[in-house]
Amino acid sequence: MKKTMLVCLVMAMMLSGCSSASSTSVDNNSQTTQNTEQQSNVKYIMAGKIDANDQANVASKISGRVSKVLVDVGSKVNAGDTVIQLDTQDLQAQVDQAQAAVKTAQANLTNAMSTARPEQIAQDQASLDSATGNYEVAKKNYDRTKTLFDSEAVTQQQLETAQQQLTAAEAQQKTAQEVLNMHKNGATETSIDIYRAQVDQAEAALKIAQTSLSNATIAAPISGTVNAKSINAGEMASANTTLLSISNANALVVNAYVPADIVGQFKEGQDVTVKVSEVDNTEFQGKISVINSKLNAQSRNILVKVALSDPNSVLKPGMFAEVGIKE
Repeated sequence: MKKTMLVCLVMAMMLSGCSSASSTSVDNNSQTTQNTEQQSNVKYIMAGKIDANDQANVASKISGRVSKVLVDVGSKVNAGDTVIQLDTQDLQAQVDQAQAAVKTAQANLTNAMSTARPEQIAQDQASLDSATGNYEVAKKNYDRTKTLFDSEAVTQQQLETAQQQLTAAEAQQKTAQEVLNMHKNGATETSIDIYRAQVDQAEAALKIAQTSLSNATIAAPISGTVNAKSINAGEMASANTTLLSISNANALVVNAYVPADIVGQFKEGQDVTVKVSEVDNTEFQGKISVINSKLNAQSRNILVKVALSDPNSVLKPGMFAEVGIKE
């Protein structure tokens, strides 16, 4: 009797286990079918590479020697941050010289509008003598710099600085001579107009010099990450030549291409699904931002830009992506 009860108990346990296993198998098959059905709801019909929609090349507006490079590849920057500093010694000297020229022009205008006295004429003669001495020094400096430049011993910028100093000294000498002549002979309305024009010219030259000095500090135009750098401290930066590249990885797009005969399935603002080969088992949400109206003559495809949503910042420019729509 006991033996019969034991056999029945074992058979009951086996039947219970089979039932549980069968139920688990059914549940797993159901889950797999559900996942397959969910995945099959998205049809991937175009592909392309991820790119930064917000990117900028950083260039200098003026030529000059780089004194500091404050970032490197991979550095995070905010818009307005200083990234490169050019040497400002010569530029500051030009500003100082331009400021002095403005003061001289303003003083000449004031003198032209006042009655000359003997002591004024003596002062004008002293100013002319000083201006003549400055001109002679500037002329010798320019001639020496020109000789060194011809032998490639100095830079073009140094020659241009010497030329500017010579031009300014010559103008100051001529102005001093005119002031002396005017005070000796008496100012005319025409002379006064000339001095007013010289004040305007000197102030304009000062603004140019100040702008050049300001341009020696190069700032990041956008916030993002430095992804390329082609300049180092001590090197010469040429005007309008790219020195850095910055991209904003938080503003990513997929530049995808779709055949012209099916582009009608898409519209700007449409939600799409994106999967990336480098990121397994993850689907990203996107929105079509641009459908290019121009057909690629070679591939017969049309460019479609898809703005990506990447809250966990796992996507990078250059990754390959597929774009699909729900069926």
